[in-house]
Amino acid sequence: MRRLAALLAVLATFAATATAEAKQLVRYNVGGGLAGISGKLVVAGDGKAQQTGNRSRDERHFTLTAKQRSRLRRDLKHARFKTLKRSYAPKYTVNDGVAESVTYKGRTVFVSTGAKYPARLQRVLRRLARLMR
Repeated sequence: MRRLAALLAVLATFAATATAEAKQLVRYNVGGGLAGISGKLVVAGDGKAQQTGNRSRDERHFTLTAKQRSRLRRDLKHARFKTLKRSYAPKYTVNDGVAESVTYKGRTVFVSTGAKYPARLQRVLRRLARLMR
């Protein structure tokens, strides 16, 4: 009986973790630059989004339209995250550059200003940056 209870507790933990991860479609972080910007955008699978910035008043909640959600999912799928490098950095550091990161399906990719990276990833970064405005 104790084994069954322990097994059910472990399974419940895995189910809760899987549910929490399934709710998040993508996470986008951006920071740096001369002004010292920082921002985060989290988009759930149902299109609900939460954006936060440098200051507490920079928090905003919104819902993506069906068209926005569809295009974002398409770009994320076409980016083929499993085939991307974990990090894209320039040969020489850009002192006032911006760093961006995208987390999708448990994989995070970092991009720094001046780095060369695939156009398929650039489409994702542009779309996420537009959603933050």
